[in-house]
Amino acid sequence: MRESLRFLAAFLRRPGSVGSVLPSSAALSRAMVAGIAAGRGGSILEFGPGTGPVTAEILKALARPGHGPLRRSYLGIEREPSFVRLLRRRFPRARFVAASAEDAEAECRKAGLAPVQAVISSLPFASLPAGVQDGVIRCLGRLVRRGCEFRTYQYVHAYLLPAASRFRRRLDDRLGRHRRLAVIAGNVPPAFVLSWRRPSTR
Repeated sequence: MRESLRFLAAFLRRPGSVGSVLPSSAALSRAMVAGIAAGRGGSILEFGPGTGPVTAEILKALARPGHGPLRRSYLGIEREPSFVRLLRRRFPRARFVAASAEDAEAECRKAGLAPVQAVISSLPFASLPAGVQDGVIRCLGRLVRRGCEFRTYQYVHAYLLPAASRFRRRLDDRLGRHRRLAVIAGNVPPAFVLSWRRPSTR
């Protein structure tokens, strides 16, 4: 309940940046991370971890044998300062920075992050301005290389909104056609899990 109230308070302050009144459900968080892996020489980058439900699933995956040190294999980028403080208390071994996803490359370099093998995002692309969308897309075009996956979700009710469609179309042009991996009907609101993986020929 306390986590939900924090999320609601942040939404009321910055609805365009937070994008939802509730954190991701356990089912959505698991679906976002299912099958994602970073080997000993790679890392997972998270955009918009919020209060950390998806983060918890990522860190479970990174705790399995065969992964490198957590400080080099995970970085969370979150714009909301109150969430960053919460995340640092909740996951003291992981690294979080208060920054924009548009600046992810510089933040990865500063953190000494291993090469990115997956980017997992909870950013509300259906409500982000076109200029911010484009900045994130340009960044992803450089970060998501061959063999690297970008995964996000979009709420079912917002899936056909112009801004949501625009984001998918522009990222398709950069990384290749996206896949809808799942629909999580039990999330509030229901959400599609989407994946992009750059083709080996790009």
